[in-house]
Amino acid sequence: MRIIKLAIISGVFFFLLLMAFTLFIPSDIRISRAIDIKAEKPALLPYIQDTSKWSQWNKYLMDTSRRFRIEELKVSDSLVTSLWLSGDRKFTSALAIYETRTGTLTVQWYFDFDLGWYPWEKIAGITYDKQTGPVMEESLATLKRVVEANP
Repeated sequence: MRIIKLAIISGVFFFLLLMAFTLFIPSDIRISRAIDIKAEKPALLPYIQDTSKWSQWNKYLMDTSRRFRIEELKVSDSLVTSLWLSGDRKFTSALAIYETRTGTLTVQWYFDFDLGWYPWEKIAGITYDKQTGPVMEESLATLKRVVEANP
């Protein structure tokens, strides 16, 4: 009986400690990557503004499982925001275009995740950058090759 009581008290203590630890982890995170592309805006905009062309450079949309559904929220000549749906998860994404110097555009792509308050979601959120970042970098590198090859 003492062992069961100790196990229950230890489990409750561990859960409370985990909850206290995750209070210091933000529930909203942003994962961002950027790349410089040597092109003029009219050459780049069709690949950014038209979601049907995203499959030419976006590695997430080249995936044959089609696990993402994308809804455009707002489109302008410097920002495209979209809502990504995967199962019951929703998160927003944006592609921002900055003209840093003449003939060079910086494309910043970011995802915003709302993790909620559950400790296991916040802890899983720590790994999102390692999972999402490399795919974003590959996609942006492909976008650069496509745009610079078709001026």
